[in-house]
Amino acid sequence: MLRWLCVLGILFASACGMLSRAEEEMWVHEIVQDGPPIRDLLSECEWATIDAGFPPGDRDEAGMVVTSGWNVVEQPFSGKGRRFQGILQIEPLGEAGLYRVGARVRVQANKEVYRTLDRAEADWQSIDDDPGRARALLQHLIGRVQAPGLSDDFFNRKPWKENNG
Repeated sequence: MLRWLCVLGILFASACGMLSRAEEEMWVHEIVQDGPPIRDLLSECEWATIDAGFPPGDRDEAGMVVTSGWNVVEQPFSGKGRRFQGILQIEPLGEAGLYRVGARVRVQANKEVYRTLDRAEADWQSIDDDPGRARALLQHLIGRVQAPGLSDDFFNRKPWKENNG
């Protein structure tokens, strides 16, 4: 009898652990140096979401957050349709032009069983975030706000003219 109670207790504990699994936010961060003013950086965030393939969304200047619209990818099979939403968040780090920018891509799956291609009937449920698309979104922003190429120190040293022999 005691053995059965132990087995049931272990099964119940593992089942509760599976039910309490909550959506975990997966943010990807990057430091922006010598960045533009906040208002311009928010505009660049909006353009970066569009460049990354997301539809235009909302801009919250007070919260320093840009949220894209939902990019819907329909599939005829139940549970395979997805929609993605990009979020860029700016955090000033004290100095002028120094920011910590975070990116997150929320993902939802269409759990509708019968009418999977009908957006009005879609049953969207959150699943794990997509850190790969978040990194790509962040790179679209970094490409817009930081100068490309190597650092000034590299060009001042001119290593291609140094005699190594």
